[in-house]
Amino acid sequence: MVGALSATLALAAQASTPNTNTTIYGDNFGTGSSYSTTFLNGVTANFVAKVGGNDANFSFKPGQGGFQGVGVSPKRGSERTPGEIDIGESITGSFSAGIKITSFTLGLLFDGGEYHDVNEVAKVKAFYEGRWHSFTLKATGTTLALWSGVGATITNLSAAADGLGGVWNVANPFGDKLVSKLVFTAIEGDAARGCRNCTNQSDYTLISVSAVPEPETYALLLAGLGAVGMAARRRKQQR
Repeated sequence: MVGALSATLALAAQASTPNTNTTIYGDNFGTGSSYSTTFLNGVTANFVAKVGGNDANFSFKPGQGGFQGVGVSPKRGSERTPGEIDIGESITGSFSAGIKITSFTLGLLFDGGEYHDVNEVAKVKAFYEGRWHSFTLKATGTTLALWSGVGATITNLSAAADGLGGVWNVANPFGDKLVSKLVFTAIEGDAARGCRNCTNQSDYTLISVSAVPEPETYALLLAGLGAVGMAARRRKQQR
């Protein structure tokens, strides 16, 4: 009984700790080809960098607007924009349990022609309900972006302007779906109009992914908190 109560207390304490890890930050990925971490009190997350189907490395460029994200670079050879996710490059995250993605944040996604790109587009794929679902985030203005899904809230955290971050937070991107994999890649933006040096390339950085556990985990945590409350009341009554 004492052992079970101690375990419940520990679980409840962990659940109620403000510093419980619910967010994965791209600036922690390092410069290898993969990154692994544990969050949400026990969910393992693995991220890998790819150029096409080949292993690549995570890479970085100086942050802008106070935000640092991660990109992709090939293991050998050159590329268009080191430190960003270019067309043909990707970052894939896999999770040991289905999780609800509460938000993700992308940076250096510009509406143009700040860096010669016009209406850059990030493509995000999520695996849930047994199949892949594809979405896009398109920068349409200095502080405006368009998400192709429904029910999401997009917040600009740093304007898409010269010297700033082009940072976008997409909250509730997939509703209540339990996601087991995520892929971040880029697709062509709009054709350049009125900008001689502009292209239709897209590139950006992954800043963070935030999530909550599957409902069963919440139920366990709530049960633990309830057991702690009952035990406390019993001890009080016995005094």
